Amino acid sequence: MRKGDPEPVHEFEPGPAVTDTKALAAWLEANRGKRLRLPVVIELGGPGHGFKRSRVGDVELHVTELALGVPLRERMAQKCGRDATRCALWLEGRYGEQPPFPNDRPQYEVVKVGGVVDETVELKGERAK
Repeated sequence: MRKGDPEPVHEFEPGPAVTDTKALAAWLEANRGKRLRLPVVIELGGPGHGFKRSRVGDVELHVTELALGVPLRERMAQKCGRDATRCALWLEGRYGEQPPFPNDRPQYEVVKVGGVVDETVELKGERAK
C-alpha cells in the first residue's frame, strides 16, 4: 500500500461476547496477529500522561497508536469530548504484537479508529474475514 492509496475495507465476523472473559481471552490468543475490531474502553491519565487503563471487557490491554496519523488521544477528544476521562471506541488493530518494551499486558496495535461504542447492547469482538 502506498501513501494516498485508499485503505482497504474489511468485512468482519463476530467473536465471543466481551462479557465472557474466559472465551474472549482464548479467542484473542487464537487470533494473535490478525486484524480485529474491538470495543475498547480507555481511561485517560492526567494532562501530559498516557492512558491510565485500556480494556476490552475485563481483559486489560496495552494500546499502541504508532500506526495512526492522528494521535488516539486527539481522536478520543473528537468523539467523546475534550473533557472526557473515559471513552469507549471501536478500534481496529492487531492483538498480541510484541511491545517495544517489557509489559505484562498484551499489546493491541491500533490501525483504525471507529465510532463510539454503544455500551447498552451486547458487545462482541470481531475478526476480519
